[in-house]
Amino acid sequence: MSAEPSFAQSFQTAPAGAPAPALATPAAQPMHVLLVEDDRMALLIISTMLNDLGYQVETAENGAEAYAMLRENPQRADFVLTDRFMPALDGLGLTRRLKREAPTRHLPVIMLTGTGDAASVAEGIEAGVMQYLTKPVDPVLLKQVLSATVRQIEQRRATMQTLQSHQAGFANIQRIDFHLRTMAEVLPVASLLSSLAPNPEKALTGIRELLTNAVEHGIYRLGAQAKARHLAAGTLDMELTRRAADPACSGIAEAAAQRIEGGIQFAFRDPGPGFAFQRYLRPDPAQGIGQCGRGIARAALIFNRLDFHGTGNLVTAVMAAQVRPAW
Repeated sequence: MSAEPSFAQSFQTAPAGAPAPALATPAAQPMHVLLVEDDRMALLIISTMLNDLGYQVETAENGAEAYAMLRENPQRADFVLTDRFMPALDGLGLTRRLKREAPTRHLPVIMLTGTGDAASVAEGIEAGVMQYLTKPVDPVLLKQVLSATVRQIEQRRATMQTLQSHQAGFANIQRIDFHLRTMAEVLPVASLLSSLAPNPEKALTGIRELLTNAVEHGIYRLGAQAKARHLAAGTLDMELTRRAADPACSGIAEAAAQRIEGGIQFAFRDPGPGFAFQRYLRPDPAQGIGQCGRGIARAALIFNRLDFHGTGNLVTAVMAAQVRPAW
């Protein structure tokens, strides 16, 4: 926690930005999952679960085989579901390799693990793991996690259609401000803000997480426990729609970006009472395996600096410019 910076103080007088255009919704496509598991019985059980949920499954027996498959054709999978401990190349090594290469770094990775200790979860999230599932896999939790993964994939496809054109058009913008009120505005605003960043696709993920928190918690007053209950019941979208129509859950969240020396600074503020943000800044098993709290931890790893001010309803983040090596 730190004092409110002058950039964020300018929210008080900054005009609302132009309404963000709606993002195109991509046509529905069958989701392909690459399942990586060295235990043949576990491979059969999880593969059957995935088929029953409507996913098209391809399998590999270790990380080295999966990595070779994806290097040959990065389009063969929409996401990867991998065991943590395997011979040849384990799940963590596979994740690091995938995130290191441009054709595969966008692939969501879900890690299967028999342990949920803090050090292992933190290591995985830092490597790029999106979510953890404990073994033996619970079918209900598997469905919830995969549904969330599919939503993220579809959101990425929609936003990536506009990022390149936005970035070219925003080259001369020094500062941009937005007001938003609903979850429907999160992705368009995140897409526009991230277009100023040196790495727009990376920035998009962090900005989306912070804006989602601003609307869900700050405007809709949806706490972590209530969100977890609705996720478990499969009623989160319904509850968000209900709260969006409730006058008691109205308000304005503010978002801004400005160029600074050496990068881009972002600021986000919501009208909520704040929250105990400290517990979410470092990855732990509850964030890696649970259904709430992962977004803040992920944003903290994406930005070069992330600061919560006051009670936590004001956030500033910095993404440094990419430095070209001198040859």
